[in-house]
Amino acid sequence: MEFNYTALDKSAKRVSAKVQAESIAELIAQLKSQGLLPILVKPVEDVLSKSAKRRVTFNSGRKNIKVKQLAIFTRQLASVLQAGILLNEALATIGADWHDPYFRKIIADILSDIRAGKSLSAALSKFPECFSAIYIALVKAGEETGNLGGMLANLAKYLEDNAATIQKIKTAVRYPLFILGFFFFTVFVITVFIIPKFSEMFSHSKVELPLLTKVVIGISAFVISNFIWIILSVAGVCLVSFYLTQLAKIRFFVDRYVLKVPILGNILMKGLVCRFARTLSILISGGVGLATSLTISTDAMNNLYIKSILEKVKARVLSGFPLSKELTAHSVFQKIFVKMVEVGERTGRIGDMLRRNADYYDDELNVAITNFTSLLEPMLIVLIGGVVLVVVLALYLPIFKMSTMRG
Repeated sequence: MEFNYTALDKSAKRVSAKVQAESIAELIAQLKSQGLLPILVKPVEDVLSKSAKRRVTFNSGRKNIKVKQLAIFTRQLASVLQAGILLNEALATIGADWHDPYFRKIIADILSDIRAGKSLSAALSKFPECFSAIYIALVKAGEETGNLGGMLANLAKYLEDNAATIQKIKTAVRYPLFILGFFFFTVFVITVFIIPKFSEMFSHSKVELPLLTKVVIGISAFVISNFIWIILSVAGVCLVSFYLTQLAKIRFFVDRYVLKVPILGNILMKGLVCRFARTLSILISGGVGLATSLTISTDAMNNLYIKSILEKVKARVLSGFPLSKELTAHSVFQKIFVKMVEVGERTGRIGDMLRRNADYYDDELNVAITNFTSLLEPMLIVLIGGVVLVVVLALYLPIFKMSTMRG
């Protein structure tokens, strides 16, 4: 197979040529044995490069790449680079085997820019819908320090940990929603299908119905006769609520008070603080300046209330105040969090202390979610059981009364 290569000799002079080799890895080994440092190796016939020449028009409406998929890509790229493979070969290999055609086209476009002389961070910045500011800043830091492979490995770990934290919070929220959904489904079946049968039976009897029975039958009759209006009303409320939460002031209000919801608010708070600590930690540890790290970490928050607090902290830190002192002014950060940041500032290991904070909050999050589910489950069971008991009593009290009269 033919390859074009560009390398530096011992006097740092560029050398370019076309040679035959079984693979890029073999060619790199040959060049190193000759005292040459390869900086670009390109197959003469490269299917991926041909597809990359056809510039892709990306759909701006396409949703972002999933974090899990991005973590896999980052982990693979880190592993290949740490094995000593050149960046262009690494991207070509990963891109050729990637299953998602959309992301494969992105990799091809990035590869085309790399071969045109751009840095990886510059190539990635063309796709902000896929690669966040955190991702690009860390890649740039890795390029500047000459440890791109190691930085990508740390970035992959960050993405995996962050995805795991988000999944934990989603699980904590989805569980009660699932139980409540089952509860409303049960009530719907009883109200629409079961109660009318008993109501028809009672209408043919001369038994005076208990108040509880009259109330239950009345509710059932109201739901059945106004079913369409109830559905439209619920849909309308959902649409209006969705629209209102898109307004900054309303969303700020919601984001602030959702954190005050008993138990669930505590879980959300721990998740947000964990994410902030982990993001700031990897940026600072990667060599990104504190000002830039705070800006990126603040922008990464999706809760407007927490984001407003971090904006205040950032403004004070940029004015010359210590980070730990500014965090103390806000109750969302526990004393242990602030203390560890303070220790990190004194010892010059703030990145490490923030990582420890993230690990601590991650453990706290696990405990909080476990306590939440163990407390919520019996409460919801009692709720469902209570409703079923009321309905059963309402329907069977007249039956008992009818059987007594017949006796």
